[in-house]
Amino acid sequence: MGTRGAGAWFPGKAAAAAAAAGVFLAGCSDARFLARTCPSPPDPAAASAAPAPAADYRLTCPDVLEVAVADRPGWDAVAALDLDGRLPLGDRPRVEGLTLDEAREAVARAAGVPAGRVHLALAAPRGGRVYVHGPVRGHTRVVPYQGPEPVVGFLRRVGGLPPGSELSAVYVVRPNVAAGGRAEVFRVNAPAVLLDQDQSTNVTLRPSDQVYVGETRGSSFSRALPSWLGPAYRRLLGLFPDEWWPFTRRPAAARE
Repeated sequence: MGTRGAGAWFPGKAAAAAAAAGVFLAGCSDARFLARTCPSPPDPAAASAAPAPAADYRLTCPDVLEVAVADRPGWDAVAALDLDGRLPLGDRPRVEGLTLDEAREAVARAAGVPAGRVHLALAAPRGGRVYVHGPVRGHTRVVPYQGPEPVVGFLRRVGGLPPGSELSAVYVVRPNVAAGGRAEVFRVNAPAVLLDQDQSTNVTLRPSDQVYVGETRGSSFSRALPSWLGPAYRRLLGLFPDEWWPFTRRPAAARE
């Protein structure tokens, strides 16, 4: 019986090569799609905090407000809501649970002036947080809650869908601890939202929601590669630079 040469191509090798090629091609396609539809902001941290809250954002302790009342310098301040939901100004108007427009009217009544003479803005939304888990800098991100916002729009705004994200594995977990209820889990059909504009699963976020984003096989595979090959593979697939990945070794000077 003849023997195969050292360079013979075994079926097992062919299957492995086909699988690797499939992972590579799928990874490239996914990465290009995400780079096109969900470009990451230059500074994800700034993008998380900078946008103005939605018009129906409701104030809560310890949100920080910027207040100015025409011809009433004693009312000009940057102040946080107290534990009782009131502003530490004048007659201490209660604004917790109000929208910004409603809070402006409450301050105007307390100051005895028309609402048009009151400037009120949210300086720092500290009353709520959204927690993002997944291939986003490799660890949980805590993002200020900016008001009711669809989860896919939220992820696009804060850079929460970088190349390497698995769009078919996006979930929202709602603890419902404050309400004393059971936790809820919502599966988000992100491809349908982005491709077909189907908003049926695009859950509107609430404070304390947790968003989980899966990882593609190509991105996961890159974790198993040696340090000399991993960076080249990730760049070839269009994944993010090395500093976005927790398994990339940083220089000793950067760790100090």
